[in-house]
Amino acid sequence: MSLTHIEIDDEALETAKRLGGHKTKTAAVAKALEEYNKRLNRAAAYDRFIALAPDWDVEGAEAAHRAEEEGRAE
Repeated sequence: MSLTHIEIDDEALETAKRLGGHKTKTAAVAKALEEYNKRLNRAAAYDRFIALAPDWDVEGAEAAHRAEEEGRAE
């Protein structure tokens, strides 16, 4: 970990501590960074899937799924 000096809005930080149930400013900021990184990772994953989507055979996959379900029903 590193010690960093940054300016953060006091009211926003106190709100984050209260709503998140954090006892310290450090805990609130650490959780905020964790959530921010998760959001960015999800956005990047969505972008990768969207780039791949034109090559997907959705109709073919749905037909195969229906055929599989029908086979189980018999």
